[in-house]
Amino acid sequence: MFGNDDDYGPRPINWGRAAIVLVLVLGLAVILMLLVVTADFGDKSPSTTVPKTPGPCAPFCPTNAR
Repeated sequence: MFGNDDDYGPRPINWGRAAIVLVLVLGLAVILMLLVVTADFGDKSPSTTVPKTPGPCAPFCPTNAR
């Protein structure tokens, strides 16, 4: 009666349910990320755009040499 530990040990993990929960959590995270990235917060100020700098692009010019 007291020598059998099968009734008192932790329950085994159901990997199917764990995988479904993981996929649902990751899917929810991706959906929330897309909602935040595409959100329009109403700020239409022109100072949010990056101005183009005059002059050469060195040292960041793309090279065509292969």
